[in-house]
Amino acid sequence: MNKVLTATFDSEDKLKAAKNHLLTTSIAGFPRENIYVDNEKKEIKVIIPETTKAEVEQVLNEHSPKKLTVKDFKE
Repeated sequence: MNKVLTATFDSEDKLKAAKNHLLTTSIAGFPRENIYVDNEKKEIKVIIPETTKAEVEQVLNEHSPKKLTVKDFKE
């Protein structure tokens, strides 16, 4: 089952750094087209297969989000 990881940041710099890190990191099976950025909310949502959850979560946590949630993806 796919997961939705949502990370909220307290600065635009952290948001941009996390987005760039996600786009440039090499994670097998990671669909880069499923990265959604809301600059106004300073939030990144990533829809991923469960197999990549730990690696994507680690990347997001390296940029100190003020909140990180994981939910099941419902189409």
